[in-house]
Amino acid sequence: RRVLAFVARDFERTLVDGRERLTPLGDLAWRLRFTPDEPGSWQWRWRVRTPDGEEVGAWQDLEVGPAAPEAKGFLRRSPRDARFLEHDDGSSWVAVGENLSWYGARGTYDYDRWIERLAAEGVSYIRLWMPSWATSLEVVRRNGDGSVALSTLGNYTERLDRAWQLDYILDLAARHGIAVMLCIQNHGPFSLSNNSEWNDNPYNVANGGPLATPGEFFVDTEARALFRRRLRYLVARWGHATNLLAWELWNEVDLAESPSDEAVVDWHREMAAEIRTLDPYGHLISTSMAEALAARPGLDAVWALDDIDFTQAHRYSFGGLRLDFTQIFPRIAARLQRFGKPLLFAEAGVDFRGPAETIANDPEGDGFHDLLWAGLFSGGFGSGMTWWWDNVIDPEDQYFHFGPLAELIDGVDFPGEGFVVESALTPGSDARSARVFTLRGVDTVLVWVKNAQHQWYAPDPVPVAGVDVAVAGLAGETWRYRWLDTRGGAEAAAGTVQARGGSLTLAAPTFARDIA
Repeated sequence: RRVLAFVARDFERTLVDGRERLTPLGDLAWRLRFTPDEPGSWQWRWRVRTPDGEEVGAWQDLEVGPAAPEAKGFLRRSPRDARFLEHDDGSSWVAVGENLSWYGARGTYDYDRWIERLAAEGVSYIRLWMPSWATSLEVVRRNGDGSVALSTLGNYTERLDRAWQLDYILDLAARHGIAVMLCIQNHGPFSLSNNSEWNDNPYNVANGGPLATPGEFFVDTEARALFRRRLRYLVARWGHATNLLAWELWNEVDLAESPSDEAVVDWHREMAAEIRTLDPYGHLISTSMAEALAARPGLDAVWALDDIDFTQAHRYSFGGLRLDFTQIFPRIAARLQRFGKPLLFAEAGVDFRGPAETIANDPEGDGFHDLLWAGLFSGGFGSGMTWWWDNVIDPEDQYFHFGPLAELIDGVDFPGEGFVVESALTPGSDARSARVFTLRGVDTVLVWVKNAQHQWYAPDPVPVAGVDVAVAGLAGETWRYRWLDTRGGAEAAAGTVQARGGSLTLAAPTFARDIA
């Protein structure tokens, strides 16, 4: 197999007056990272290509010992169930987590805190961006008069400190058993109206780049070649990571300027195929769009591409619309699962405008809680993923919402269960209704019961009693059950129940908001 090398430099980090400071250590050096997929005797050799030609080194021996007990391999689409993921060793993996896209002034020290807090709740997933204000490899620096002092377009030497930061974050996540989706390109640099960074984009001709307008990015030959060069460096430096869930080509590509939907589809076809060629480990590949319900149906062809491994949905409340995630997520799933691929509810929230509006509209975090659970119970391969990690989840200390969901699914073989997604509105003994969401499998039935009267935009946490959960289509006769408090993880009730003719009815304990 062909494994790419990359140029790197080591750095030392310190925290000075609340800001991370990175000090370079040593010179630039070629590095190579290789993750073998089996023990035994390997051989390797260098191929060095320069303008003067190619040199091929002598074969050398490499002995690889047995895998560590916790090593499960890379993440793949499951051959057992197209909706879910599993590791190379066949073990199930489910994404429970949040967006953790960039740091503040504390740099990687922020991730020390965030990842430790998330890992304590059993979180398995985070999403990172590579934006200009954090770990982007391509940026413009200006002189005091506004002229361009430096552009790192196509030459990342002056951004190796940011690459080192990404090394640190990926390694930190791996030590805590957390997988990472790496978003390569955010929409702002190529938008004129949505978080626009076009004026400071190194691709802009005004900054020495090849593009007169941002939409040309999708069709310009030089711009495409520069992006392929960037992909080569990304794969070379981080492709070895078994905790790298996926390469995400874009965040919300539909918010970028483009000449046509066809050009966007063709760009994705080329770049996803390029990653397939470069990446010897076969990581998953995806992208994302801002509108989950087909405002631009021409972009659906992106999801149909063979090299796009899973679909994603982003959905926020906006313009006075108040979303019930338990209702909107199933609609999105019905639309996107027709592509026959896993689905991730990758961004969602009660207010797209910002953290202040989010807290004002949802001070108890009920919307965050519901989107977390609704993502999994709508047929996604993980929880719904919240935004505002640094200015809502952390300062409001809402980490406790993750733990009960992670506990509920711990040890469940999602690809092996063949889960059937079901929901029903069921009256309680006091005539207050409860919405029952069920994932019915062979050996496991997961149930989430929510007070239908209680919403983040219309709080009504009056206890609901007397809800009976009916489950049909069961193979076994004697079933063990365990009810969990979804906000604290405490066991609310447990026992056994007998199925009759493949059906059973289970009485839910009295609850105020929800129970599982």
